[in-house]
Amino acid sequence: MTRSLRLALAFALLAALAPLGAGALAADIKLKGVSNSRPQVQFKMWEWMAAELPKRTGGKAEIELTSLPELGLTGFELVRVMRAGLVDIADVLPTYVSGDVPLIEGVDLPGFFSFDEFDKSRQAHVAWHKVMKANEGKLGGVFLGSYGYAYQVLFSRKPISSLADMKGLKVRVFGAAQTDFVRALGAEPVSLAVAEVYSALERGTVDAAITGTIAGFNLKWFEVTKYMVDLQMGPVMIGLVASKRTWDRLPADVQKALHGIGGELTQRGWDLAKTSTAEGIAGNKQKGMTWMPFKPEWKGPIRDAVQKIVLPNWVKRAGPDGKTAFNEVLAPAVGYPAP
Repeated sequence: MTRSLRLALAFALLAALAPLGAGALAADIKLKGVSNSRPQVQFKMWEWMAAELPKRTGGKAEIELTSLPELGLTGFELVRVMRAGLVDIADVLPTYVSGDVPLIEGVDLPGFFSFDEFDKSRQAHVAWHKVMKANEGKLGGVFLGSYGYAYQVLFSRKPISSLADMKGLKVRVFGAAQTDFVRALGAEPVSLAVAEVYSALERGTVDAAITGTIAGFNLKWFEVTKYMVDLQMGPVMIGLVASKRTWDRLPADVQKALHGIGGELTQRGWDLAKTSTAEGIAGNKQKGMTWMPFKPEWKGPIRDAVQKIVLPNWVKRAGPDGKTAFNEVLAPAVGYPAP
């Protein structure tokens, strides 16, 4: 099935399921909530939101949960889905939607934050909320808050003892910046939705794949890979976004409740990202995987890849507003400005 046909079918399904149609506000408000993936630990945040919203609205509003794979979506098309008003509230990953809104991906460029700098990365991501809010029009929705995926590592079928071992490796990536990063290290980037990765690793269609430590564990990638490799890729953000079309039809008290939930979700979600990073490493080790830590001799080549290729290419995609946002919000944290 072609991507365009799959997207058309997904749009048709979403239109059929859309819960906030004309006249819906006269009765209970049922919001269609779309998570990235049920098996991942971050789905706990959706379960928490689903329990909280009725409490905070006196039973007026609730969230019906589903996920991208259940709808036949990949996550890459969510900006278009949001703009069409076919989803009420959803996970929006800046790395996934970078093709439509490259500017917001700036905080998730790989190579900025090392394994022991999780708190520093968290602060940078929360500071980036300012940029997410400023670009709501491009997202097609209202940005409510964020939570993090655990520290991103390379799940590999082959050991990476030196960066030379990356040469020719077929690596699943998500987002344009990861594509540039992997290519700069000599590997071949392959874009795949998360639901397609297990079978690709199993068949050897790809040699390795990037995801968070706990996500790889929950998706059982330990069954199809042997090594977790730290390439200093940091955690990545998931934005909680409500469709603008839905938002404009919500009563003020429900909007207020969702803003409150978004703020608390940010605290809870980044706490979970930190603890689940360690849990993911431990769990995968128990399943027989080997942890391959970042090596000091990799620091220079990684920095060069980011400063000479990844960051300049992102600036070209994001434009002058992206460069301004980076230098204002992120440059103090990463230690250098955008070119």
